[in-house]
Amino acid sequence: MLSARSLEIIKASQGWRRNRVEHFELPEGRVVVKGQRPLRGPWAHRLLNGIATLAGVACLKAVPVHGGALAQKVEVRRLQDLSAAGVRVPRLWHVAEDFIVMEDLGQNNLIRLIDQGGEAARVAWQRCAHYLLEVHRAGQYLSQCFARNIMVLPHEIGAIDFEDDPLEVMSLPDAQARDWLIFLQSSLWALDAPPSWVDAQLDAWLGQETPEVQRALGAAIKRLAWLRHLSDNRKLWGRDGISARATAAFLYRYHLRHV
Repeated sequence: MLSARSLEIIKASQGWRRNRVEHFELPEGRVVVKGQRPLRGPWAHRLLNGIATLAGVACLKAVPVHGGALAQKVEVRRLQDLSAAGVRVPRLWHVAEDFIVMEDLGQNNLIRLIDQGGEAARVAWQRCAHYLLEVHRAGQYLSQCFARNIMVLPHEIGAIDFEDDPLEVMSLPDAQARDWLIFLQSSLWALDAPPSWVDAQLDAWLGQETPEVQRALGAAIKRLAWLRHLSDNRKLWGRDGISARATAAFLYRYHLRHV
């Protein structure tokens, strides 16, 4: 619970209304105030759903981001469910009609550590992969588990951003397979590590997943294997193309080792 004075400070600020997110240093600690996201049209999601359907990759269906009060309600529920399952996520301090207040997990996300390179980046990547596996073992899933949303704390790993719920459009194993695809796509391309080391890590982590998740990943790998043939010209494809190429190459090698 926040004090009445802390709530007055938050409500008087225009920062979270203007920028949607604002950080505060309150007597209760550092918190993040998150206003509601504007409503979004459905067309982009319908297009992605169509592509996923044509490719036969269930775990790549676009997950609706509703915006407004519904998106806030989804995030509150997901934070509560994850916390109840023992998953490290921001503590929820307050829920108002048009904003929520959460614990601030800081700015030290995985992509920032990967950009620094060296052994510390590889250790952080391993810790985050272990965190993701533990989330799945708890019967949960993250959805937006991009490297920028996985926070590396001194003694633990946490995650942020839960305004959507993949189970609206897919099964739990598909949602967990989707977690791995997003995590790998957003981190492998920038990770400074020998391919043989990455291969060993993938064998260790993915091999511990349930058979259902492994089957969902296997189906996605087969459908997306052609991406490994994309040019490595970043000017041509941009960062998204390079990251997709790197992920497809590593996962295809993983598939060949385990067929």
